Amino acid sequence: MLTALAAGALLMAVALPGFDSLLERERAGSAINQMLSAVQFTRAAAVSHRVTAALCPGVDDRCGRRNTWHDGALVFLDPNGNGRRDAGEEILERLPPLPAGHRLYWRAFRNRTALVFRPSGFTDWQSGNILYCPPDGDPTLARQVILNVQGRARHAIDTDGDGIVEDARGRPVTCPRT
Repeated sequence: MLTALAAGALLMAVALPGFDSLLERERAGSAINQMLSAVQFTRAAAVSHRVTAALCPGVDDRCGRRNTWHDGALVFLDPNGNGRRDAGEEILERLPPLPAGHRLYWRAFRNRTALVFRPSGFTDWQSGNILYCPPDGDPTLARQVILNVQGRARHAIDTDGDGIVEDARGRPVTCPRT
């Protein structure tokens, strides 16, 4: 029985580091998939409601500061198209915050805090990307959603097989140093 327990403990010691790595990859995938879904939902809302819709970092029914996406986000109808939630603008979805230390960054042409979709489904000239970064900035766990001006979003992929996804220009993504 002691031999069996020792063998089990040895197997656990070998398996746990791999499990941690798997868990981190799953967290990264979940965070970026949540943002991709939110982008697609915002676009669909603009088209189906025939009014401008926006996705912004925010909590408590207000849009927050730039690069506070890790605190949560809001999808709302934005008839005036200003990218800020004003009184009376309907919230369609709230995204929960990410675990401590995990970050999301939105970078786009026109350098706006919110992502705005017109009733046509096009962005407000905001081609860009959403970058997920793990707490340690490990580029193998970084993930990205790439968005074109027509409002189509896609996952960045690892085209060269080095374990790091490439951005729209084919360069490996990197996490900002905080």
